[in-house]
Amino acid sequence: MSRSTDSGSGNRNLWLTAIALLCLILVVWLKFYGLLLAAPIIFMTLLLVRNRHDAPETTALRSSIELSAEDISDVIADYDHFVSSPDTDAIADRTLHRPALLDADCADPDIERFHFQCQTNRRFLHRLQARLAGELSVAELEQLLSITDQRATELKESWFLARRSAKRLGPGH
Repeated sequence: MSRSTDSGSGNRNLWLTAIALLCLILVVWLKFYGLLLAAPIIFMTLLLVRNRHDAPETTALRSSIELSAEDISDVIADYDHFVSSPDTDAIADRTLHRPALLDADCADPDIERFHFQCQTNRRFLHRLQARLAGELSVAELEQLLSITDQRATELKESWFLARRSAKRLGPGH
């Protein structure tokens, strides 16, 4: 462990000891009213210490969630590029090789599933930013990471299968 971490832990312990001593003095000096003053001070101190302890873990979880959300965004961006890019390769791909992928009403189950997942993941990404703006516990962040990872994996797989199915259907779709 580094010296700065040891020093930070020592300073925190010093402050906690000082707060505990202050609360004890309040209780001894003011009796019942001292207890009424000390209880919220101890409660708030414990909340702050607990939240400070989780800060590195929550930062790591938030970063992981953002990376998974970026994976979702990349697949959506690939589809948007396929749909609207003026690039000659993209035009050839959507007109000659995979026109069925443009058809949101295509009866192919892989293409249908991809369009559904693409739309739901667009909405998910919009809600995700609002969700991450609030205060979340470690457990909530872990659950959100699990959901985001699962959605990213499913969307990637769905994109691959939809492209393969559209290629199989060809331009005669």
